[in-house]
Amino acid sequence: MNPIHRYLTGITLAAVAAGLTVATPGGSGAAAAEPESAEVALAWQGTALATVPFSPAQALYLSFTSTAVDRAVRKSLRTTSSSEAAAVALAAHDVLVEYFPGSAGTLDAKLAETLATVPDGPAQDTGAAIGAQAAAAMIASRVDDGRGDPAIVYSAEQGVGVWVDARPFAAAWYGFVDRIVGGPPVVVDGPDPVGSAAYRTDLAEVQADGRSGADAAKAATATFFNVPAFALYRNALIVHLQAHPLSLRSTTDLFKDLDRATAEAMRQTWRHKFTKGFWRPTAAITSNDGDPLTDPVAGWTSVLPVPPYPDYASGHGTLTGAFAATVRCHLGNIPLTLNGAGDPRIYASLGALEHDAFMSRIWGGIHFRDAMEDAYLIGHTVARRTCA
Repeated sequence: MNPIHRYLTGITLAAVAAGLTVATPGGSGAAAAEPESAEVALAWQGTALATVPFSPAQALYLSFTSTAVDRAVRKSLRTTSSSEAAAVALAAHDVLVEYFPGSAGTLDAKLAETLATVPDGPAQDTGAAIGAQAAAAMIASRVDDGRGDPAIVYSAEQGVGVWVDARPFAAAWYGFVDRIVGGPPVVVDGPDPVGSAAYRTDLAEVQADGRSGADAAKAATATFFNVPAFALYRNALIVHLQAHPLSLRSTTDLFKDLDRATAEAMRQTWRHKFTKGFWRPTAAITSNDGDPLTDPVAGWTSVLPVPPYPDYASGHGTLTGAFAATVRCHLGNIPLTLNGAGDPRIYASLGALEHDAFMSRIWGGIHFRDAMEDAYLIGHTVARRTCA
């Protein structure tokens, strides 16, 4: 047990057991107005982003952290003499250490840094205990949820429309983990059949616009968005909230909704990737698909490198749609400045951001339009349900 946890288990949990007072509306024990700013929540969001490695399942672990933090803040605000900063720090710290123990040293230092800003005494002890309890409950709720299941392995035989790659399917298990939010899965109609009119239209578009060397401006947009999207969007949102601060409660609620919606939408998308196993444009363009109206193009290469998982539906599109719809629900159609690959880009609205992100995958040569459209449908729908 590290020294911080020895302190917490020896003092803070005892403090709660000795007399944690929950305020009642209008009663004499009602908590005072929110005493602390949202800066501590934003700081720990940055820490979480730096701790959770980029992968298709990154939003899953971010959702565990954001959910625990939001629950801790809610309880702390209802409790007499409780530090919300301590509650945020312990909730985030304990969740992150649980799943990423290799970062414990850095996280312990961040925790000590936050607690140093909170006066010693009952408020720090109570807030810290609340945060620790929220983290423990979150961790317990996800035991044996299917994460990393080695039995889930994608395999398929080469064929028209089938995704086959020498590389393993990244995070193949993700589509089979326990749900993150409730509600029925979003209904999508699957990839357009090879040889259909819709498929031919999409094939022609990506063949013309996504070819390496085809269009410098379109390629620049594709490259700009070809960075870890969780960080691209989240860092921009944190900067926006630093300039346009919300209350602590509103901030943790926003990130809780954002991460839960994104994690669930990505879970559904990864299930489609696994079950549909639809090929990428590179394979479609360079292979004989049996359609007399489309001829294979030898040597065609995409602007962007091809990721190790199928086309349908787009993970980048799902993530973008869930992000934009959640932020729009909480903050409206705000402007954001993104720092992608290349010079920063200022987007006057979330709609403008979504447009370029959508086209980036087609102009990058790695997705059909249909995969992007259905990905946005999944992301938007799950986010609206989560935010409601």
